Amino acid sequence: MNIVVRKDKRKEGIGSKLLEAIFERAKEWKTLSITLEVNEKNIPAINLYKKFGFERVGLRKKYYHNTDNAIIMSLHLAH
Repeated sequence: MNIVVRKDKRKEGIGSKLLEAIFERAKEWKTLSITLEVNEKNIPAINLYKKFGFERVGLRKKYYHNTDNAIIMSLHLAH
C-alpha cells in the first residue's frame, strides 16, 4: 500500500491523519509491528515516520528505478 499526499495539500496534517487511521486498524487487528520503505530522498516522509516513532532498520540499494535507495523503517506497536 502507498501513502501519498498531493503536493498542494502537504503541510495540512493529512499524512499524519492517514498514519493514525492505519494505527487504529493495526490495533484492531492486533498487529505487532509495521514496516515500510521510503525513498532516501523523501526527507518530509522520513521525518513524518520518525515523528511517529519509526526507526531505520535497513537499506535496499537502488530499489527505486534501479537508482534511488529505499530506507526500511519499522515501528513496534504496544497493545
